[in-house]
Amino acid sequence: MATLSPKERAELMKELTSRVQNAIKNIHNVVIVMSGKGGVGKSITSASLALALNKLGFRVNILDADVHGPSIPWLLGVEHERMIADEDGRILPVDAGGVGVVSVELAMDRKELPLIWRGPLKTRAILDLLSMVKWGDLDYLVVDLPPGTGDEAQTVARYLSSKRPLGVLVMTPGRMVSHIVVKAKNFAKIVGLDLLGVVVNMSYFRCPYCGRTTKVFGEFKDVGIEILAELPLDPEISRAADSGQLREIFAKPERSEWVSSIMKIAGKLVNAVGRP
Repeated sequence: MATLSPKERAELMKELTSRVQNAIKNIHNVVIVMSGKGGVGKSITSASLALALNKLGFRVNILDADVHGPSIPWLLGVEHERMIADEDGRILPVDAGGVGVVSVELAMDRKELPLIWRGPLKTRAILDLLSMVKWGDLDYLVVDLPPGTGDEAQTVARYLSSKRPLGVLVMTPGRMVSHIVVKAKNFAKIVGLDLLGVVVNMSYFRCPYCGRTTKVFGEFKDVGIEILAELPLDPEISRAADSGQLREIFAKPERSEWVSSIMKIAGKLVNAVGRP
């Protein structure tokens, strides 16, 4: 785009916008999961929320918008799969037990190689995914953003604004994390993204023998929005995430504290938007 004149650039962006809007016209609800801070468990929360919504009977896809550090395919056990195109050239999401997964990671042959891209290339990649994927008739599209409020977050917020998305913030206890999450909260306000609330991940550890809870990382600071849930440190969830078996956790008939909390968040989300 750097060699284009201002007029040509405006025309190209207008065309891209039209293509994106046409591609997402049958997506009924969009949920944007963000944190502002890395390492708080945003991606596992995104993947779990997608699985919970699917478990409630909704048609769900998840867009991994983290170009440099994609996690969703690994969490859902489809990291070795590859997105393919249909006869019309539309990209098909990879199926992860009923949840469609879209990620740049699933278009790469050598997944150990980094994508050394600056802003314009990242923006174009996200717009290409939004406009070229065959999303179909979806009840929910969950978007997993990278940490921060940079190119990816701005692109998603701008080009999905027509769907009036709801935002979910993820944080962990601690003063420093709270400070960064407030930046994400203010970003949402600036770009017109309505926030459903905040999820406090790794809020406590419950002893499996005596049931006593310990606030491993201390108390969390109020960031001025509704607390949707406090999620525990759960070794079973950690093992499932590391082995790509998160969806198997949601398939179990008995619900852990983690799954029960995620299901409640999904219920709050459905109540907030109304059933599609």
